[in-house]
Amino acid sequence: MKIAILGAGALGCYYGARLAEAGHDVTFILRSAYEPVREKGLHVSSVYGDIHLPTPQIARTPTECGPVDLVIVCWKTTCNAQLPSALPPLLKDTTRVLTFQNGMGNAEAIAQVVPGERVFIGLCFVCAMMDTPGEVTHLEGGAIQFAPLIPTEEGAAQAAELAALFDGTPVETHTALHTEQILWTKLSWNIPFNGLCLAHGGISIRQLFLMPGEAERARAIMNEVCRTAEMRGFPLPQEIIHRQMEQTSKMGDFIPSSAIDYNRHRPVEYTAIWGTPLERAREVGANVPEWERLCADIQARLAERYPQA
Repeated sequence: MKIAILGAGALGCYYGARLAEAGHDVTFILRSAYEPVREKGLHVSSVYGDIHLPTPQIARTPTECGPVDLVIVCWKTTCNAQLPSALPPLLKDTTRVLTFQNGMGNAEAIAQVVPGERVFIGLCFVCAMMDTPGEVTHLEGGAIQFAPLIPTEEGAAQAAELAALFDGTPVETHTALHTEQILWTKLSWNIPFNGLCLAHGGISIRQLFLMPGEAERARAIMNEVCRTAEMRGFPLPQEIIHRQMEQTSKMGDFIPSSAIDYNRHRPVEYTAIWGTPLERAREVGANVPEWERLCADIQARLAERYPQA
């Protein structure tokens, strides 16, 4: 399997390294990390065992990489306007495209370029950071849920084939038929915790849990997200709120992705993580006052940092 990692940041480099470790032909399409990785290789410090790829296959552009069997889109959703130009050089008639991105609407954007039956979603539950280019720190998690954009038996079978690429690695995989089912699963964490850490100015999980009342606020938002998922026909496991609150309380100094982007003055994935899901909540008449208050707080925070955005 010849694989291209489009947008090889912390997440893309971690999973790409796991696939390379499993023997797959992986090319990392890099930007700022290109020279450091070319000179020193790719290093992954992981709770499941470190990886060092001394001479990984790297490219600066999709054209330099060329056609592959599988494209894994890992860049931020704020880059999705580049999909019409970035994907075609990587495609053959049979190429499948898998998005590991946050939020909603990404697979649909890819399907504007690639036939929908060849588009898949992978929801990643992982704590990974790359503070130094070419050096990934994997703190926790790593499980991936796969689903086809178009919910058919053939699509589900292909999603299972993609999950099997990680056989022999520490990455736990699961498959589902409906993309929205797995999207709400991750959004139930991302909306409250990524959102609150961003709204409070780019803080860590540890700092958030030390703030009076914020853990309870996160739980209330999570309840609203789960209620929305149920109203849309995709009920989540009953124990998900308790489990995620407990797991998150142990994440310590981990800073969620949007809070990191805010701290580094990068564009924030507001639409995919908060805006589009909130629109879908309103479509079914969900009562989500805490979620709406969070969105207002995020927008106010972003308006301060990016007044002309």
